[in-house]
Amino acid sequence: MIHKTFLLLLLALCLGVAPGASLRAQDPPQSPAQKQELARGKFRDLTARMQKLMVALQKTEPEDSKLLGVGLQYAQEKKLQQRLDQAGVLLQGERWDEALVAMGTLKADLATLLDLLQARDDDLRKLLEQIKRLSGFRDRVDQLAKEQQNEKEDSARTEALQRQLAELAQKREQAQALLAQQQQVRAATNQLGVQAAAEATKPLADKEAELQKQAERLQGELEALERKQAEVAPTPAPAEGQPAPSSPPQPSASAGKAAKSMAQAQQQLGEQKPEPALPAQDEAIAKLQQTVRDLDQMADAAKRELAKLPFDQQQQRQEATQSATDKLAQDMEQPAEGEQPSDEAKPGQKRVQQAVPKQRAAAGQLKEQKPAKQKQQDAKDDLDAAKQELDEALAQLRQQLQDEVLRALEDRFGAMLKRQKELSARTVALDGARQNVLTADGQLPASMVEQLQGLAKGEDELAAEAGDALKLLGEDGTTAVFPPLVEQLRDDLAAVGKRLAASQSGPDVQQAQRDVEDLLDLLINALRKTIERKECGH
Repeated sequence: MIHKTFLLLLLALCLGVAPGASLRAQDPPQSPAQKQELARGKFRDLTARMQKLMVALQKTEPEDSKLLGVGLQYAQEKKLQQRLDQAGVLLQGERWDEALVAMGTLKADLATLLDLLQARDDDLRKLLEQIKRLSGFRDRVDQLAKEQQNEKEDSARTEALQRQLAELAQKREQAQALLAQQQQVRAATNQLGVQAAAEATKPLADKEAELQKQAERLQGELEALERKQAEVAPTPAPAEGQPAPSSPPQPSASAGKAAKSMAQAQQQLGEQKPEPALPAQDEAIAKLQQTVRDLDQMADAAKRELAKLPFDQQQQRQEATQSATDKLAQDMEQPAEGEQPSDEAKPGQKRVQQAVPKQRAAAGQLKEQKPAKQKQQDAKDDLDAAKQELDEALAQLRQQLQDEVLRALEDRFGAMLKRQKELSARTVALDGARQNVLTADGQLPASMVEQLQGLAKGEDELAAEAGDALKLLGEDGTTAVFPPLVEQLRDDLAAVGKRLAASQSGPDVQQAQRDVEDLLDLLINALRKTIERKECGH
């Protein structure tokens, strides 16, 4: 931080410019013009030292050097040295009223310069930058986790469709085998004629009973397969104005009907009636053929869904997510602007780094035309853990920010109250003197109008300070009770400034200034109570 010598020198300037004030207790009595000349000299000395120190600190303390540069730029933009010279001329000419206005604005600008060099809001700025940086990382991690989830779901769906196709093929083989056996039993039955001995029909009846059990078992397995089909390859909804699509195939229904026909055939064979059993056997054959066709339709639908998930596109998306994750890991390794390099990992950094090789392995599996659901899930778990670490770090920083905002606002409002009391006192003094200085035509002299304009400017500056306080409250986002009061403060200050700019200084204006002081007191007390409650853990 900037050396105390410069801050003390500037503080002396801020406190010692007004006529009648002494810069040091041991100084001999001096005239206002002599004190002003001393202030001018001190300011020249201050700016010269700041210039030299700024250059000297560029390599070793870049933040301090940058802060000094900001202070010098502010002094140049505000023309502080020239205005100190002009105030000296006014004092030498004993133009007291004009000098008072000039030195009042100078004092305010010097106080602002002191705030700049003290970097009063520097901790807040750094906190906000840190929160912004971690929030950016958190949002990127969140987006990557969503992308990884989508890619994992595609991989899982691919895997489910492949499994469904394998099971459909297996069930088709079972249905085909059952169909072939039924056709064999039917051919044997046909050879027996109208009547047959028990020893001829019993083996066929037993076989029919066995086939019936197989068909019933197949029916149950197909029902489960149909439910799975509805999940992995659902029937698409019809487009607007288009007829509803036909119902999805139900091989379980035709397998169930085949089982019933087999039961009828088995009963006829058990009664030694081969010929009456033939129609039931034909029906069983027809239903099993329908089962095979339905299974083929289901397989075609699953293949169409699988074609929507080509492995090369899945691989490309996974590689893109991997590249983005790797880039994030590299960005998290880099120190923030003005931050010293450190071996300490950022929140979530290690988890992000751990996700990259898992994503690379997933892309490799996809390249080999293999789903990579597990590797993708592992990578997503790492990204979710990184997000959680960042969320926890951000919660701590936002709590810290709230504490810093409350303290900064207390300091800001305290300084504003002090400034407002000065403006209020000068308003009362000007209003008491204005009746004695009216011109012949009843107008205020230009010097007094200028002083009123200076007071108006002071009120406007305080209104701008209240606006800055609102921005702080907006960054904090948690102290919702204060913004309405600060908005009122800003508006009241702006209203007082307008009335002073219109050369009003009477009792109504003075009461409005006292109302502003009361509102600042209210804000300061409320802030202090809030800080105390937080420190006590409430």
